[in-house]
Amino acid sequence: MSRVIKNEQAILTPPIVIDSLELTVIEDKVENEVICADDNNQINLLEQEKQEIEKIKLESQKILKETEQMVIELLQKARDEARDIITNAQEEAEVIKIQAGEEAVAIRQKAHKEAYEEGLRQAHQEIEGDRQAAIQQSQALLEEARQSKLKVFRSCEADMVRLVMAMVKKVIAGELKTNPDIIINILQEAIDFLDRPENITVYVNPQELDNILEVMDNGYLTDIGSNTINIDIKVDERISPAGCLLESDAGSVDAQLETRIAGVNNAIQEVVADDY
Repeated sequence: MSRVIKNEQAILTPPIVIDSLELTVIEDKVENEVICADDNNQINLLEQEKQEIEKIKLESQKILKETEQMVIELLQKARDEARDIITNAQEEAEVIKIQAGEEAVAIRQKAHKEAYEEGLRQAHQEIEGDRQAAIQQSQALLEEARQSKLKVFRSCEADMVRLVMAMVKKVIAGELKTNPDIIINILQEAIDFLDRPENITVYVNPQELDNILEVMDNGYLTDIGSNTINIDIKVDERISPAGCLLESDAGSVDAQLETRIAGVNNAIQEVVADDY
C-alpha cells in the first residue's frame, strides 16, 4: 500500500528571553553538530523515516499518474467504440437503403443513432465512476500517509527533543572550554538590554569574577552611548559559568545559562507542537 506525506509549515514563536549574540553562535553550532551526534541510532532512525516518507510520496504520485493514464485510455476507448458504431451504422444504412428503400433506411438510422447515444452515455458513466473511485482511493492513501507521519512523530517526539537538548548542552560545554571570555559578551549584551541603567548589581559565578574585574578595569563594560556606568559585581555559586543575573533601577535581566537553555527547549517544543 502506498502512502503520501502532505507538507506542513511550522511557525516558531520565540519565548521572551534575552536574545544574546552568544546564544546565536551556540544555536548555529547546534545545527552543525547535530549530524555528528553521539547517538547515531536516533539520527539514523530519522533518516530512515525521511526516506520512507519520500518513498510514500513517490508511490502516491505514481498512483495518480496511473489513474490519469487509465482515464485517458478509457476515454480513447469510448471514442474508438463510438467511431466503430458510426461506421457500422453508416455501412448498414447504405445496404438497407439499397434493399428496402428510403423508409427502411430512415428507421434503421434512427435506431442506430439511439443505440450510439445510449452506448456513449453508458461509457461516460463508467468512466466517471472509475474516475471518482480513483480520486477516493488517492484521498484515502493521502490521509493514511498523514496519519502514519503523525504517529511516527508522536512516537519519536520526546527522543528528538532530548537529543537536540543534549547537543545544545554539549556545544555550550565545548564553547565554555574554548572561549572562556564568553561571559564578557553575555554581560555586555545584558547591560545593553537595560533601558538607561545607572546602578547595576551583577551576580556571577566565582570562576568568572577575576575575568570580569579585569575587563571593568579596562573600561570595556559601558552602556549604549559609551557612558561609564556604576557596576557592582557579586559572586553567587548558584549562577552557572557563562551566565549572569543583573538587577538595576531600570529593571532586571536573567541571562543565566539555564534560562537560555530553557528558552531553546521551549522553542523546540513549540515547533513540534505546531506540526500536529
